[in-house]
Amino acid sequence: MRKYSYIAIDSRGVRVSGEIESSDPDAVVSQLSARGLRIESVQLAPEDREQAAARGPRLSAADSREVGSHISEIVSGGLPLEAGLAAIAEEFPRGRLRRTLRSIVADLAVGNDLETVLKRHRTSGFLPALVRAGQRSGRTGDILENFISATQVSAELRQTMGMALAYPLILIVTLGCLLIFLQVFVIPQFGDIFAEFGLKLPVLTTAMLVTSDFLTKYGGWALLVLGGAAAVVAVSLRLALGELATRRVLCRLPVIGALLRWSALARFSPLLSVLIEARVPLDEAIVLAGDAAGDAEIRDDCRRLATGLRSGNTLEQAAAEAGRLPMSFLRALTWERCHEGFPDVLRSMADLYAGRVRALITLLAVMLPPIVFVFVVGVVGAIVVLLFMPLFELLRKLS
Repeated sequence: MRKYSYIAIDSRGVRVSGEIESSDPDAVVSQLSARGLRIESVQLAPEDREQAAARGPRLSAADSREVGSHISEIVSGGLPLEAGLAAIAEEFPRGRLRRTLRSIVADLAVGNDLETVLKRHRTSGFLPALVRAGQRSGRTGDILENFISATQVSAELRQTMGMALAYPLILIVTLGCLLIFLQVFVIPQFGDIFAEFGLKLPVLTTAMLVTSDFLTKYGGWALLVLGGAAAVVAVSLRLALGELATRRVLCRLPVIGALLRWSALARFSPLLSVLIEARVPLDEAIVLAGDAAGDAEIRDDCRRLATGLRSGNTLEQAAAEAGRLPMSFLRALTWERCHEGFPDVLRSMADLYAGRVRALITLLAVMLPPIVFVFVVGVVGAIVVLLFMPLFELLRKLS
């Protein structure tokens, strides 16, 4: 739990302030609204902000998963946690994760409990919640092990996607290098030949020669300007739209949008399953799983779901009000009433979405290479034709 400070107006119109512990700002708003308060502002308490600044930026979800996997191995093996983490820290190369593990060991050595230490070192919120649930049930090792197993699918999907896109990307990079070589070293020589014989050139050949001359003289500066302009436009759009709106735009793109959305749901569903099995309260579990999914749209949906649950709605009703979750996922939420079977349904949904991602990746792996290859051959062939058409005309005249 984090400590938040708030300012609110009570039923008599008097402004009140104070501090409260909760999992996230939305939970604070729900708790205070239940007391009849009208919220003006909610923010981290000063000591929590200072502590967060002193500890540096939050650990990524991937780093938090790695820390969790090592804790699971040590606890399951019945080894002392401090000694085990200290030994693992020494195996890491110098870097942030090694420093974090060493600092965790130091805090554990002075008697702090594991949940508090993980929060202090700003690991992703799901990890302290799983540890708290494990300590409550005496199954910390099992719960963390189930969580690590569930998240292996995400790593496998990323690896499969990288392998599927590697060949098309190599072709595209090769084409770019080839075009630069032709424009800078080959085409200017043909331009000298055409000028020497005074040939009348086709419009496209003339445009290609002008482009080559420009790139030869100003190519480096043009690349810097284009790169800088692209970066400025990307940052400006991100700042203007925000993370959530940017993600929504990406998710509307054909193929890419489906790939992003299904991948995020494949990460979200198994983590929510593990949190529910660990007896984490449902509203808190949804927020934590949404944060760990790494998708701004799902994170926003999960906060809406949690707010609906805290207002007294069922999960199915809250999801229907959120309005952006896939119909297949909405149907799965009807199993919430069957508490024992709900985690199994979520795991099945995770398998379903992972299967969709694999199918889409397989489709891309089959279709992209020939498309990119034909594009590369077409571009190179067009350059060759544009260069040799004037030469054929010259040979015809000479003969």
